[in-house]
Amino acid sequence: MGMNREITTKYKVAIITESLWKMAGANKVLEALAEVFPQADIYALFGEKDSLSASLKKHNIYYSFLNKVPFIKYFYRYTLHLWPMAVEQFDLSEYDLIISNTSSVSHGVITPPNSKHVLYINSPMRYIWDLQSLYFDVVKFGFLKRVAVRFLLVFSRMWDVVAAQRGRILISNSNFTAKRVEKYWDRKVDKVIYPPVNIYRGKVQAKRENYYLAGAPFEPNKRGDFLLKCASEIGFNIKIMGTGSMRKGLKKKYCKFKNIEILDWVSEKEKWELISNAKGFVVAGIEDYGIFCVEALSCGTPVLAYKGGGSVELIKENITGIFFDDWEVEDFKKALDRFENKKWDYMEVAKNLINMNSKEEFKKEIEKILVE
Repeated sequence: MGMNREITTKYKVAIITESLWKMAGANKVLEALAEVFPQADIYALFGEKDSLSASLKKHNIYYSFLNKVPFIKYFYRYTLHLWPMAVEQFDLSEYDLIISNTSSVSHGVITPPNSKHVLYINSPMRYIWDLQSLYFDVVKFGFLKRVAVRFLLVFSRMWDVVAAQRGRILISNSNFTAKRVEKYWDRKVDKVIYPPVNIYRGKVQAKRENYYLAGAPFEPNKRGDFLLKCASEIGFNIKIMGTGSMRKGLKKKYCKFKNIEILDWVSEKEKWELISNAKGFVVAGIEDYGIFCVEALSCGTPVLAYKGGGSVELIKENITGIFFDDWEVEDFKKALDRFENKKWDYMEVAKNLINMNSKEEFKKEIEKILVE
């Protein structure tokens, strides 16, 4: 850990991110990065300190001008066209090492000429590249809004490609993300480092309850809309935990179905109880990596997943899970029938974790690449 002490004492470090509203996947990465660099300052477009973990609260946190807008928490997604300008206004002139934990724009910060700028890429902006049509179809913009958004997307793509050249070292969270970086930014990543995951440490349950579980599928790329359509038409029991922009609308639409339960906030203990007792975990959309998926597998809970994104790097078909190929109810039902008819060995599922890092392994990998 000598390198860690050297960097945090000799160099001034800044970590840049986008949203600090909740401790979701990208902010779990942020937490681990901040533990590697305990003296680092953190910059974010918006957020609130009360939502963060105890270790993140110890850092100096600076927000963009957007965070001063009244009630920004409730409509920040609609300020997307302002994010590049906001992130470029951070003054990082005094920092030697700058780490962008990016899912949208934090890689676009302006850095001093002699600084080292490292990108940890959770995802290039999904909604301006390959998943644009999916966002349009699921969100269902009206005609005028579609025209306005498409006009802004042209400039967003131009900015994104230019901003992507500002990092010296590129690290992606999966091979899937690495391919997207190469295609849209025309750069190869220097390293794939899987994000930190806290795996289950309890007893693998041999007997399972009669429900499937899903985790926070309430953004367009995660296809909670498709999952709930399948559940309403096929009739299998599904519990869904977590939050997201589409949660309120989907809960209102499907609350009348007795086989569908959209849960309110659950504690960490409750989360593990739900996962470890479920007959299966469902990943209905495209994950850049899939932390929930790894957590489920660590409980011995097999996964029924869309065959795309990071899920294909985590699941061994017919050993730890089963894939469906298309967002069609009939295709999902065929995969579900195969899932139901298979006698799962839950201990074997738990033993077959692949392509994942604990928090300590993640921190060591990050330190190693900064020494090279």
